[in-house]
Amino acid sequence: MTPAPLRVVLATVGSRGDVQPMLALAQALAARGHVPVLAAPPNCEAWIRSLGFEFAPVGRDIQAFLAEDAGIMTGNPLKQATASVRYFTDQIPQHFASLKQACEGADALLWAGLAVAAPSVAEHLRLPTFAVFYSTCMVPGQLHPPPTIPWHGMPGWINRALWRVHRRVSHWLIGKPLNIARATVGLPAVRFHEHVFESDGRVFAVDEGVFPADPGWAPGRFPYANFLYFDDPAVLDAELDAWLADGEPPVFVGFGSMSGHGTDRVGRMIVEALAGTGKRCIVGAGWAGLGEGALPPGWRVVRDAPHAQLFPRVAAVVHHGGSGTTAQALRAGVPQVILPLLLDQYHHAHRLFLAGLAPKAVPMERVTAKGLGDAIDAALALPSGPRKAVAERLRASDGRGQIVQRLEALCSG
Repeated sequence: MTPAPLRVVLATVGSRGDVQPMLALAQALAARGHVPVLAAPPNCEAWIRSLGFEFAPVGRDIQAFLAEDAGIMTGNPLKQATASVRYFTDQIPQHFASLKQACEGADALLWAGLAVAAPSVAEHLRLPTFAVFYSTCMVPGQLHPPPTIPWHGMPGWINRALWRVHRRVSHWLIGKPLNIARATVGLPAVRFHEHVFESDGRVFAVDEGVFPADPGWAPGRFPYANFLYFDDPAVLDAELDAWLADGEPPVFVGFGSMSGHGTDRVGRMIVEALAGTGKRCIVGAGWAGLGEGALPPGWRVVRDAPHAQLFPRVAAVVHHGGSGTTAQALRAGVPQVILPLLLDQYHHAHRLFLAGLAPKAVPMERVTAKGLGDAIDAALALPSGPRKAVAERLRASDGRGQIVQRLEALCSG
């Protein structure tokens, strides 16, 4: 029996990779008769409304912010931290006010990405809520360091110590604007990381087989759904479709919303690494504008192409390790080369390496043309069995449905 329709605010702040999984949830909610409202950055409005969903603006255009303050788009943790502080100090009060308005008449609030004011807004409005995390590295564990630390494979005691420091530092740097916003509506002060990332009501939208639960977590504390796959109505360009059919599967190289020094370097290396191999290549322009220079004859540059349709037709995917790109490449069963630049990308690269799904990652800012070519060869040489097993599991999964059922149970309880 279908429950009574719910008006659900899906709040997220960030790049396309933060918004698209929430659109996948919106599709699943609408299919169950519910009314989703997407609360996202204003530059997403046209895209969201074109899909027939209600929209509420939250925060500023993240691409414009990164163009003005490129400190976060670097492998330097200190520059990332200072850029993050500037962002949250400016944006948390605005997010708080915008989400309060977006939640008028709502029955529930789900949030993801950088919408860290959402749990406080839900607390103030007494709305059922939970967070949807696209990575397991957002909560403390002994298998991984905090997302601001790029070094993986360290002993568990070091990771635990780093998390203790991370909690204190994140509260010191970002807790103040959050608690100021909470005080304006009479809410008590909280510890930033514990309140936003570690309290009850968190669901991992990732594949547990590739990203297993940490042995330090209490059983069931952080439940899993699976990846949230968006039914993209877009189709491949007819010329691109014909080009794909007229030759060997190409290598796809793209870094989504990443830009800056790291992507600039790799953009120049793509040609050097692949031009002499005879391999065809598709360059995903992304926010970095890759492919603007001279390319070998026959190579293609795409501004926007649905990965679910493109990736099964390529030989390998070279990317930054963002959660959305990683999930699509896993479902396609295609070899991957991950060149992480920041935050959770290092965690994703490490977990895929441990699972035998990708070669050991080299940071984007340090990879050479020879290293990139060698990594592509290594990815193509990996046994295909593990990739095929994961791909079959993901094609049969329904992370969207799992989360919608959890929400319905929460609202009916």
